[in-house]
Amino acid sequence: MSDRIFLRGIPVHARHGVFEEERRLGQRFVFDIDFWVEAQAYARADDPTAAVSYADVYDAVVQAAGEPSLNLIEAVAERVAQRLLDSFAPIKRVRVEIHKPSAPIAGVFGDVGVEIFRDRDGAGR
Repeated sequence: MSDRIFLRGIPVHARHGVFEEERRLGQRFVFDIDFWVEAQAYARADDPTAAVSYADVYDAVVQAAGEPSLNLIEAVAERVAQRLLDSFAPIKRVRVEIHKPSAPIAGVFGDVGVEIFRDRDGAGR
């Protein structure tokens, strides 16, 4: 049985997008991250040294999201998911949701984004 830990509303200014203006000016992206670990043993022992640091996860998301520009936010989500799985051995599964509140859409919308699930074995949802 796995336990879910989450971080919500991580803002990152980055230069991803298909259009030149998105890449030149950059824009705000907001990340929601879930990750699954086996927390029971370290939680019972109240052992922070065995836990995944939320601060380290935050830093990994911001770093991966801010790296060289990509066209698609789907590709950004893949990069972030892979970084978390590669960087933190206890993480068994991740969910990466990216919100792109300033997407270049001619119209009124509340939100636009992507959500992916990735497992350590490379599987999706």
